[in-house]
Amino acid sequence: MQRHPGEDGTTMGGTTVVVGAAQGIGEQIARRLAAEAWTERLVVADIHEGLVTALARELTAVGVPTDAQVVDVTDHGSITALVAMSAEAERVAVVAGIFRASPALDTSWDEFQQVLAVNLLGNFFVAQAYARHMVGRGSGAIVGVASIASRMPRMRQAAYSASKAGMRQALRVLAMETVPFGVRINTVSPGPTESAMMRELAADHDSIDDLAAGSPDAFRPRVPDGRVARPQQVAAAVAWLLSPDSEHVAFHDLQVDGGETLGI
Repeated sequence: MQRHPGEDGTTMGGTTVVVGAAQGIGEQIARRLAAEAWTERLVVADIHEGLVTALARELTAVGVPTDAQVVDVTDHGSITALVAMSAEAERVAVVAGIFRASPALDTSWDEFQQVLAVNLLGNFFVAQAYARHMVGRGSGAIVGVASIASRMPRMRQAAYSASKAGMRQALRVLAMETVPFGVRINTVSPGPTESAMMRELAADHDSIDDLAAGSPDAFRPRVPDGRVARPQQVAAAVAWLLSPDSEHVAFHDLQVDGGETLGI
């Protein structure tokens, strides 16, 4: 596996954790972070045991010691067990997420709670738990994967948009309170991205790529660069925010959207 050394050619080792690593964007983030010179040990965690175990086995085989851990981010005890086996982590990517879509007038209490439980509460408390250890050491970096839906309302996505907006803002507050102790917390907000979750969203389109053209009926603007993102592009943004190259960047939201939000 090709590894990417730091700018000065040195290897800054340590443990890197990806929570929500079994598939989609999370899997690509895990693969990218495994290739970084500063990852000596990788922990991949997800609720899907078979997928995350297979990923850990594959990455270990190509030279990066990788441990798999089953985690349910809606369960405090499960989060505690994950952090206990990787409390030394210097870098954490928090990617756990679920997607539900329904007209706002029909969105149920249960649906809203399910989405908030994973995307907002689960991700926040994972970040909080790792941040406590990082504050004690005086160093560490955390990146949460949000969405441009946290800024731009989407049809049929009241719960999802609210969960991502809440996560982005909650992590920003956590960042403000921990950065004086050497902890950097940022978010990455993808636009339309090739993934299973996005295929569910694009069920009324011929393909995910058609989302780049926009839709007046759905109040969806055109993506200026004419294409949707690939998970590897989101992974590259996460890797940079976790890397030593971004050591002066904190509570920033990096949008990976081909310009769809026009930088606003």
